[in-house]
Amino acid sequence: MRLRPFLATLALAGALLPAPQPSAAQQTADEGDLPPAFVEGVLAFLNDPTTTRLNGFTRIAPGRELAGAVGVLGGDLVVAGTLAGDLVLVNGDLTITESGRITGDVLIVGGRVIDAPEGAVGGEMEVHPERLRVVARRGEVELTPGSSASRRGLYIGGARITVRSGTNYNRIEGLPVLFGPVFRTSGANPLRVDALGIWRTEHDQTRDDLGYRFAVDQTFGPPTARLGLGIGAFSQVTPIESWGLTDVEASLTSFLFHVDYRDYFEERGWHAWARAQIPGTAAEFQLEYRNLDVTSLPTGSPWTLRRNDRPWRAQPLVPDGDLETLTARLVWDERNETDDPTDGWYASGRITRGLRGELGLASPVDEFLEPVGEATVVDPGFTTGFVEFRRYARLSPDQDLAFRFVAAGSLDGDLPPSFFQHTLGGEGSLPGYRLHELDCGARSALLPYVHRGTAEPEPVYGRYGCGRVALFQLQYRGRLELGFLGAGTNQGFDPDGGWFDGIDLNPSWLLFFDAGRGWSQEGDFPDESAVADLGAGLTIGGLGAYWAYPLSGDDRRINFFVRLQRRF
Repeated sequence: MRLRPFLATLALAGALLPAPQPSAAQQTADEGDLPPAFVEGVLAFLNDPTTTRLNGFTRIAPGRELAGAVGVLGGDLVVAGTLAGDLVLVNGDLTITESGRITGDVLIVGGRVIDAPEGAVGGEMEVHPERLRVVARRGEVELTPGSSASRRGLYIGGARITVRSGTNYNRIEGLPVLFGPVFRTSGANPLRVDALGIWRTEHDQTRDDLGYRFAVDQTFGPPTARLGLGIGAFSQVTPIESWGLTDVEASLTSFLFHVDYRDYFEERGWHAWARAQIPGTAAEFQLEYRNLDVTSLPTGSPWTLRRNDRPWRAQPLVPDGDLETLTARLVWDERNETDDPTDGWYASGRITRGLRGELGLASPVDEFLEPVGEATVVDPGFTTGFVEFRRYARLSPDQDLAFRFVAAGSLDGDLPPSFFQHTLGGEGSLPGYRLHELDCGARSALLPYVHRGTAEPEPVYGRYGCGRVALFQLQYRGRLELGFLGAGTNQGFDPDGGWFDGIDLNPSWLLFFDAGRGWSQEGDFPDESAVADLGAGLTIGGLGAYWAYPLSGDDRRINFFVRLQRRF
């Protein structure tokens, strides 16, 4: 199928397709909003033997010409030379420089036009922002399994049995394995039901070896003003903070190197939520009520590949007891790409209010297991917040600038419970400094403590961190085009005759600056002074090697580390 007849059919589907808006902020929607005939036409073009298909970020250099029908899948396209033919670009943005030209028709699905000088496109151009969930397998592009558009015929819904890992491999429960049925109905507003058990590979007498997650979620309304209601119950081990590193990164460092970047507590209870897509914007608002039973957890002894004979890092105490909270969240996302953005704004914020409950910290013990001091009552009527702002700006087709600002902590001036405290330091926030470098003295001393259900004391920290923290990060990135990889493409060669799908083999270099500080919100503990670091890195796709150097402190050494995702 050639593109010009295909574009002609779009007029017949005008009532079903959203109006093209090349200059508007990208809105992510389900592929179900695209008519099946349209989706099949896109796949037929990409799978046509006469189509040259490229994966990921692609650049046609000045003076170079790429002739014939071209399909670009899962990445941005920069045309600085000549594309002599038709183009279909799926899930990426198009940039045409002053020296670039496309002689044929252009169809963009799941992206937008960043820049295109007048007269740069010889044929017609159609732009549709709805992303299309596709994957390339065995040389063919097909819809991702489970996508609504991939299902043919009449059906009521679907159910499957899933077995997968939970949050991350950790020093408390080993590997949490989720198993059970997941049910999802068809249509634009599906009902989703999850009934999952959690099997913990690390046995511990203080808790059950089995946990659970149960949730029912129903959506209503059109994609531009969608509503959702849900209710669920859970018994799970939860990280106190998890925004710095991904679950995969936290799992690998724990399993391979005996280094757990997170601290944990157990929560059991139920929650209910309502969310709404704000019409005409890229914002979603959610309100959630949680009724919890919270418990401190001792450190386990899960097996690791290295340093298995060493003890794990101590856990902080969290107050035990019952708690009810109400959380309001707002997320605004106008990025041009979720995984590797180069343009747009992202903002998120949440406010959590403790409604009522009974929380307390038990007293530490001495060598004879006798309490030292009295138990501490923790006020359940706290108010905390978390805000994050990101800005991505494309300076040129090969360079971009990004910054992030994070502020989190108490909104009422008092120190909140440990599971709402914060720290900075380590590869997820200030990589020039050690993990939890800024914790407002929380790790200055270890205390002996007997956890519920145990008889032997274990060393613990009295709390997790600061009452408030602030973090600023700035990053400048440029791409290195390696000509031997092909005519401006980013694909790797497969000896079997295909291509490695979605792997960007054109490396990028970057420079970054980070600064942060913490406030204790408690008179007996110190505030943390502002610190900063500088660094550089080389990345290929999401994989990156980085070097960071602290600008203050007595122990100034370069920290080398590897990340499996973009820094932010």
